[in-house]
Amino acid sequence: MTTLVPPITFQNIMVWVKPRAGVPNKYDVVTEPAAPQILNADTVINYQIVGTDGYPIVFKGMSVKPEHNGQLSKEVVSVDGRLLTFSDLNTIKMTLNITLKFQDKEGIEFSHDPQIHNDPQS
Repeated sequence: MTTLVPPITFQNIMVWVKPRAGVPNKYDVVTEPAAPQILNADTVINYQIVGTDGYPIVFKGMSVKPEHNGQLSKEVVSVDGRLLTFSDLNTIKMTLNITLKFQDKEGIEFSHDPQIHNDPQS
């Protein structure tokens, strides 16, 4: 007899990036939800750039603290740079500090530091 494995949960996080008014080469970043609470095991987390005020801005990668957390997989950036995806094992209640890394059309790199709150419900 086979045991059914429950389907994974998918958490999409929308990202808006726009130039900071009056400050060249600086950007304001907003994520929604700002700090998602992950309740289910094996959740796929996807950051999606949905608005840039027309500026060509892409993901370049991410880092996480604590670095060796045993919860998050290596991230993958989509071919067009608008999606950044990874999986979250979510077996330990903890806060993960994410650094999203971006690049604009001039090659200027910048980052944003949201959090993910793991809260397994088992």
